[in-house]
Amino acid sequence: MILPADCPRFYFVSLRPRGLPPRIYLPFVIVFSALFLGTMGYLVAVGFGVGGSVFGAAVRTSNAQTAQQRVEGGPPPAVMLEWQTLQHRVALHPHDDVALTQLGDLELTANRYSDAIHYYKRALAIDPHNPAAQEGLAQARQALQGAQ
Repeated sequence: MILPADCPRFYFVSLRPRGLPPRIYLPFVIVFSALFLGTMGYLVAVGFGVGGSVFGAAVRTSNAQTAQQRVEGGPPPAVMLEWQTLQHRVALHPHDDVALTQLGDLELTANRYSDAIHYYKRALAIDPHNPAAQEGLAQARQALQGAQ
């Protein structure tokens, strides 16, 4: 091959093929892709299935505990934990309008409208421009009128 006179030698690129030929590496790529996609499909199916996630079986409550909750009623344990956490936040920071609004939301969801109105009013006393508290207060008042 003849190079131009102003082209340095290190710019020369070899035209010889390098690496494995396609007849050898192509089957490896196909097999690897199939294994990878199959594994990912399995993990997604297990993760979204009813048996839990890919990290382990789902945590299930015993039937006695579930039956006990049905008999006694009350909020689920996760909601109760959130309610206690928000109560603790308000106890530590009484001017936390976000926590007060979230407590109002929990009370509104539990159909305890007068308690929800109380929390929303406290939140609006701290921040009168809190749109979540304003909307929650309007919803709680409307629901309280509808319940009476």
